Amino acid sequence: MNQEKNQEKLAEILGPHFNNIANDGLFVLKALGLPKGAKVLDVGTGAGNFAIFLASQGFDVLTGEPATDTTHYAGKDWAASAEKAGVRDKIRFEAFNASKAPFETETFDAVFFFGVLHHVDEAERAATLSEALRVVKKSGTVVFFEPRKETLEKLWLTDPTHPLAANPSDYLTDKSVTEQKLQGAMMDVFVYRKG
Repeated sequence: MNQEKNQEKLAEILGPHFNNIANDGLFVLKALGLPKGAKVLDVGTGAGNFAIFLASQGFDVLTGEPATDTTHYAGKDWAASAEKAGVRDKIRFEAFNASKAPFETETFDAVFFFGVLHHVDEAERAATLSEALRVVKKSGTVVFFEPRKETLEKLWLTDPTHPLAANPSDYLTDKSVTEQKLQGAMMDVFVYRKG
């Protein structure tokens, strides 16, 4: 099944919002050039849409969020959606706090935060970025998707308390890390690579 047909099928299963996620995701994956079967970490599971998108692209996905997260974005039945999408076998869930990631150094080919950093307590954001850089391989990338102004305005219609977007660069302490900024359709994307 070609990529476009696969995305249409997934949008039928997961809802039209999936197309927005997939479009920005595909845009970034083209820039990264990750090989099929790459081991990736998806931080902030939520409804599972980004983990499902990554799995649909042929990646081995570990996804997770804190067990203590009680926001309305967390604790969704992502597994049922992944099952319907036919990618449940490509996704594993583990509860964890991103500022104290319980993974070995240089475990993942890429670490993704899709609409997550602005929900992390500001006091933990520098540690969250530092941990992501620690668990990604030397040749890997850490990618943050943060909502653009237009996206925030739409979010505020249903969630008036939704926080402003965060700029990961404000929390970067390692000056050897390179940053690339991309503009997706709904998200600003920050790509970090170890120097």
